[in-house]
This record gives sequence, structure tokens and C-alpha cells, in this order.
Amino acid sequence: MQVAPNVYVITTLSFSNCGFIVTDEGVVAVDTQLVPLIAREMIKEITAVTDKPIKYAINTHWHTDHIGGNEAFFPEARIIAHELTRQVITQRRKDQEEGKVDESIKQLGEFKFIPPDITFDHNMTLYMGATRIELKFLGGGHTGGDIVVYLPKERVLFSGDLFIKGSGLPDYRDDSNIDQLIASLKKMQGLDVDKIICGHMVIAEKKDIQESIDKLLAFRKQVKAYVDAGTPPEKAADSIPFPSGENPFYQQNFKKVIYKVYSDIKNSKQR
Repeated sequence: MQVAPNVYVITTLSFSNCGFIVTDEGVVAVDTQLVPLIAREMIKEITAVTDKPIKYAINTHWHTDHIGGNEAFFPEARIIAHELTRQVITQRRKDQEEGKVDESIKQLGEFKFIPPDITFDHNMTLYMGATRIELKFLGGGHTGGDIVVYLPKERVLFSGDLFIKGSGLPDYRDDSNIDQLIASLKKMQGLDVDKIICGHMVIAEKKDIQESIDKLLAFRKQVKAYVDAGTPPEKAADSIPFPSGENPFYQQNFKKVIYKVYSDIKNSKQR
């Protein structure tokens, strides 16, 4: 689906969204799907639009559903991500080679984690002919190395999982952080965009960001009440109901989300 001149999003290959940008100098892909098999379907979608070579594939963060297809793009395309994302994927590749991956990864079949070969810490700009592509680190929150892909002329933003329309929950894994997520979303509001390609679900608009911020603040307040009362996190996890209409992905891991947010708040300077 074309969302702006030369900017496309693919929402039908799996439960994660991906996209691509066609420029004078080649194609830039954004996220590479769960496994190489699906990534090759993504490449077919790209080649149905243009015969220009895929020069770069950007990983918005390290979660497998966004980077598992790197193998299908590399080395013909260079892989770009935040330095922290490279560090995690490099470790996952090492664990994979040593047989230390969990069953959920084994069930995906034979593939290799391919770390990015181009990284940055804060911001990076790609000039591809007349197209300017800005890669921005807003501070993380969903993971430690979340980046967004911003097209200022086209007023389009690929947000990865840093922002998902309607969602007001952080992730539960070690490098997520609810306060960093809220801060990053507030920075995202400062970008001049019309359309936001979220990592999952539907395409959003800039006005939708505030809804997620409000939900995150409300959820943080809910958990903070247990922290302030000195109530154990186990009690909070047993007592707080799963929010109505929330991303169903987090339902089976909701208690882990509560434990993580409880820890974030307890260790935060912003308690």
C-alpha cells in the first residue's frame, strides 16, 4: 500500500508491519519480518513496484519479528540499526550458534540472526538522490535501541514498536522502560508528520500519540500506587486487570509487564 509518493507499507505478510522507500539511488527497506521465508515475500512485494536494487534494510529494534529476515537482504543490502540493537542481535547470533536459544526461536525453523553492519548512537541521515531519510534515536523505551525512520518531505514516520496506535503498555523485557517510552513518545510529537507506520496494527496519525501517552501515564499511576504502599509486585500482578482494548500480544505476558513497570518505578528518580 502506497502511503506517500514512493513510500510503501506492507501489513499483510505477518503480524508485524514493514515498509520500503523507493529513491533515485535504490530502495530502503524498513524492518525485515520474522524469518527469511517471509522476508523473501517482502522482497517480492518490493520488486513488484520497482526494479531498483535494495540498498539498505533498517532494523527499528532487535525483536525477532522485525529482524529475523535480515538474512534474506544481506549482504546485497546493508543493515542499519542502533548500536545497542547490533549488540543484542550479535549476542543472539552467538547464542544461536551455541544452541542456547529458547524453543520459540527453534520453532521458527532454520535461519541465522544477522547483526547490522552499520550502526549509530543518536541520529543518522541517508541522502538517496532527492530523498532525505532521517534515522532518529528518541531515547528508547520499547527496547534500549529503538529508532524511528522519518521522511520530513513526505511527512511520514516509521515508528517501529515504539508507538502502536491504541496501545498503552510498555514491553516486559529487560531493556524496556516505561519512563523512557513516555519521554520518547513526547519527543515523537515534535516531528512534523501526517502518517505514522506503526510496528503492528494500523496506520496512525500524529494526534493518536497522545492517547498512548495518556494510557501509559494512567497505567504507571496504577502500578505506582502499589509501589508507594510497599505492596509486593506479586499482589499488583494479581490485582491489576488487563486493560480493555489493549494489544492482545501482551495479554499472556501481562503479569511480566506489571513486574517490569513496578521495577522501573521502584528504581526511578521520578517516583
